[in-house]
Amino acid sequence: MKKFSAIAILSTAILAFVLSSCKNTLTPGTSQIVFPASGVSYNKQVQPLFNVECNYSGCHDAADAAGGLDLTSYISMIASSPSPVITGDTTHSILIEWVESKIGPHDPPFVSILTPNQIQGLKTWVLEGAKDN
Repeated sequence: MKKFSAIAILSTAILAFVLSSCKNTLTPGTSQIVFPASGVSYNKQVQPLFNVECNYSGCHDAADAAGGLDLTSYISMIASSPSPVITGDTTHSILIEWVESKIGPHDPPFVSILTPNQIQGLKTWVLEGAKDN
């Protein structure tokens, strides 16, 4: 149990550093990405949000992959080590902890960039199995 806890803490710290390595500001049109209450689609909501807020030059695109995290596709995101998502678990999914500003330094806080609907939508997507749908 102690070994798992140490690995989880180290993984969280590494990914927090990775995710906090970008500077971001509110992008026009971000608030137009609206998540449904259930049946969240990676292709219709999650990836478009990543494309607007995370996947650009100097951050988490394929060319730069800040901190080794590439958010240009589902496969590249899941392949990250540690994975930013633990399927069905919002408590330990680093992506959720980060968007809720529970870990990592943020300039500005990422939670101020996303709408409450988008944060809840990402949580719902993780709870629904973080599917590539």
